[in-house]
Amino acid sequence: MNCPICKQDGARRSRRQTTADSILSAIGIYPWRCQNCGARFHARLMSLSNSLRAHCPICGNPALKRISPEHVNSLFGFVWRNLHIPAFRCEPCRHKYFSILPLQQQSKHEVGFSSRA
Repeated sequence: MNCPICKQDGARRSRRQTTADSILSAIGIYPWRCQNCGARFHARLMSLSNSLRAHCPICGNPALKRISPEHVNSLFGFVWRNLHIPAFRCEPCRHKYFSILPLQQQSKHEVGFSSRA
């Protein structure tokens, strides 16, 4: 996350301190604090257009790998398997889950590398 004050990369999520922080967090706007200048601000975890695409619910990573539904252990996994909902795995945090959201489009550069293999 980039700080809107000093424009540097390195802002981290801040703890909720007020009731307003909690209310804003309920609608997806979280408190952040810049580690460089110490400024505190509110922002979304990701842009609205990115939140309408499949992303990891733990770390927000949009680069996901499609996996077999049998590898996902969840409470209602049998329901999602019978409905043929796609299963995904996040590479960085290794979280496995089902999602009905479409995957992000790969760039031409990424597609070129995958077709050479």
